[in-house]
Amino acid sequence: MNTSIELPTRDQVIVRDLSKPATAGLVVGLIGLLATFGLGFTFGDGMRHFGHSMLVAILFFLSISIGALIFILLQHVTSAGWSVVVRRVAEAVTGAFPILFPLVVLVVLVPVFMGKSIIYDWASHDFVWGGGDFTGSELIQSKAGYFGSVFFAARICLYFAIWVGLSRFFSGQSLAQDDDQDPNRTLTMQRRSGVSIILAALATTFAAFDLSMSLNAEWFSTMYGVYFFAGCMFSFLSVLALSTMWLEKRGNLKNVVSIEHYHDIGKLLFAFTFFWSYVAFSQFMLYWYADIPEETHWFHYRMWGEWNGFSVLLVAGHFLIPMLGLMSRHVKRRRNVFAAWCVYCLVFHFVDLYWNVMPEMVNGVGQGDPATTGPAFGLIDITAMISVGGLFLFGFLRKLDGKPALAIGDPRLPESLAFQNV
Repeated sequence: MNTSIELPTRDQVIVRDLSKPATAGLVVGLIGLLATFGLGFTFGDGMRHFGHSMLVAILFFLSISIGALIFILLQHVTSAGWSVVVRRVAEAVTGAFPILFPLVVLVVLVPVFMGKSIIYDWASHDFVWGGGDFTGSELIQSKAGYFGSVFFAARICLYFAIWVGLSRFFSGQSLAQDDDQDPNRTLTMQRRSGVSIILAALATTFAAFDLSMSLNAEWFSTMYGVYFFAGCMFSFLSVLALSTMWLEKRGNLKNVVSIEHYHDIGKLLFAFTFFWSYVAFSQFMLYWYADIPEETHWFHYRMWGEWNGFSVLLVAGHFLIPMLGLMSRHVKRRRNVFAAWCVYCLVFHFVDLYWNVMPEMVNGVGQGDPATTGPAFGLIDITAMISVGGLFLFGFLRKLDGKPALAIGDPRLPESLAFQNV
């Protein structure tokens, strides 16, 4: 029996004609940003809704790019063969990092430096470090050095420098290998991926602490970084499947990606559904068991009062329903059905981030009690997602345009093309 694999040529898999869609994404993103900014004035809350809605949207798309980077590193460190045909898609997703950074500077860092943050109350002039109406806790006072504006900004810049640097190195090596067919590049990427994973993991963990957990200056969780990482992988795997299907439909990955690859992506998505649930429950259980007021108030706001229904929705929608839906082998091997589940997972990744961020919008200085002030989802949350989504799309398409959608120089490509699930 002839078991030879016919390798696709560079011309067959190169992605063309994405400049117009990329530009459209940029235009939509900028218009959406202006619309969101304008809507922010209609709430009369000092632009707090604008800031928190933008933070949810930024975290949503940033988490997808982080998941893509960690996926790339994991494939290299394990010398995985099955994923070679989809790895270039992940590399393109990391193209959003340089686009998201200016948004973080505009929405997060500039207000922090001005002392008029609309998101982080510890960076507001109304928040008095070392005493006053809002700082009675010694725990909060002890964090004054960590929350210094210069140190905070330096950390955020360092995280993006790590993410951008790693993504450019690994995607650059992969693209160069397409041209020179040098197998040593595969070994180079494998050797450097171990340390790179540690750097990416630390950057992701502390970014979760700084961008999301610090919304409540008093609360802390050592598991929060792992919780955020689980969401990164959960959302990215959904985007990976959808983007690969799109490229396959365009013809760039036709007769390259098989149902076997989607099946493996589906298995990983199912695994991270459980992993997210495990970490989320473990985090809650430890605080519930200890029952220390300084620790339980974060969950109290979200699980009693107006946010209770949202919490129940998150448990059912992010764990129980996808667990049952993705369990079947047949779901993962039917493109249209699997695509629907991927969209569903992205929706509940948004719900998860909204649940983490938005209660703090009404829990800030003089803003009231989330237990009596429920979710205020509205048009501004939609325009925020559209604006950041358009910019994310611009970064993704720009990095993919004019390049092969497949790592044609990787020596493990034949193994990936012939991949079969056991």
